[in-house]
Amino acid sequence: MEFFEIRNWFAHILCDYLRKGEESSRNLLEAAIKVIRGERVKANNLLEKLPEEVDVFCLREGMLELDSGKVDPITEEYLREKADKVSKFLSQLGDFEPVGEDIEKNVEMARKLFDAGLYFEVHELLEEIWMGEFGKDRDFLQALIQIGVAYYHLDNYNRRGYFLLLENALQLLSGYSGTVYSVDVDGLKERIRKICQRQVDSSLRF
Repeated sequence: MEFFEIRNWFAHILCDYLRKGEESSRNLLEAAIKVIRGERVKANNLLEKLPEEVDVFCLREGMLELDSGKVDPITEEYLREKADKVSKFLSQLGDFEPVGEDIEKNVEMARKLFDAGLYFEVHELLEEIWMGEFGKDRDFLQALIQIGVAYYHLDNYNRRGYFLLLENALQLLSGYSGTVYSVDVDGLKERIRKICQRQVDSSLRF
């Protein structure tokens, strides 16, 4: 399985959980995390479908486990890093109100994902509401999406893509000022501007 398929599965299930709050999504994530960490998990009707969705998992004697024939050392490292980040995020999330289609709740949750280093998930969460938004918030949401993807590129050593996307985000934010959905837009623009001017990697918060 390609990395992007594993990435997409985790992002899809996690963001679905954040939107709807369904325990089945959380149970899938927690089972996957246990298996990645070396545990064998007893399969149920929900987990039996997991190997069809992510083929690094397999069923043996009614137990869900990693398929060692499909997990090379690089894939294993990627899986462990993803599992650790998602597990830590879920443990810190606690009780929460599903974000649904509420823009402010989505932005607040995207901030939590970003702070947890789940940058691709920022894109996955916000893109759904961005696609249905044709008003004054469209460019703002797109800017946050591009910031998330910029740091995803930086995580993957693509510095050129990182700076290009931050510059695009800065342009998209040019029509906004003050506080938008609890984001200090002026402060955010200034921090992005400094990063782009200096061409130096730097942490960022929105």
